[in-house]
Amino acid sequence: MSRGSCDDLFRCSTFYDQFYGFYSGDGCRGALSFALPALGKDPVLLGDPAVPLDEAWTHQHFSGATEYDRVTLKGIATIRAVGRDSASGLYRDVRYRVAEHPWLAWAWRVDRLQQTADIRTKAREDFAAAIFLIFGRPSMLNRDVTTLAYVWTGGGLPENAIVDSPYHPGSVRSIVVRSGEERLGQWTQERRNVIDDFRRAFGREPPDTVEVVALFTDNDQTGEPVET
Repeated sequence: MSRGSCDDLFRCSTFYDQFYGFYSGDGCRGALSFALPALGKDPVLLGDPAVPLDEAWTHQHFSGATEYDRVTLKGIATIRAVGRDSASGLYRDVRYRVAEHPWLAWAWRVDRLQQTADIRTKAREDFAAAIFLIFGRPSMLNRDVTTLAYVWTGGGLPENAIVDSPYHPGSVRSIVVRSGEERLGQWTQERRNVIDDFRRAFGREPPDTVEVVALFTDNDQTGEPVET
């Protein structure tokens, strides 16, 4: 997670947004639309691409700056990410209980993908698109916070593979939701059970609360074009 580059379009909206979207709850479409399906509760919207980015997100730089912009596509608000030999992400405080909102739903689209990326190694660790669920608050004294990531990356790994971060082994683990070019240029809707995925990735129960959600796209390692 120290590095990232991604020219990805993030589109998000409660039900019908596109690009990078997160939605914890049932029925999320679009990019940058987060929502958590609830147990007898209303879904929680984790991100709204219609809101100015500097009001809703904190842009955290690690190496250069990925270009994140609000873009409207066919009347739908989205967030687009373009790698600039960069590693940076959008972070947002969310604080919700996983047991109450175990499902995460979103839609995303990758238009250009780093061909030689390999998230298993520091030298090639680039994400076309990634959503990080951070179960704590990183600080100078506590950088290795437990984190589950859902990623779209190069075709070297099978879908549903679990990868331990080469930068933060043991604390940051990724699930490969999409791999390779088969769906390039297509909006793809996803829905994941965070509790089940966390158990599979870490072999234990998840912490009670997701504190922060992040969108990440980077190409500082490969230098190859990426757009989401």
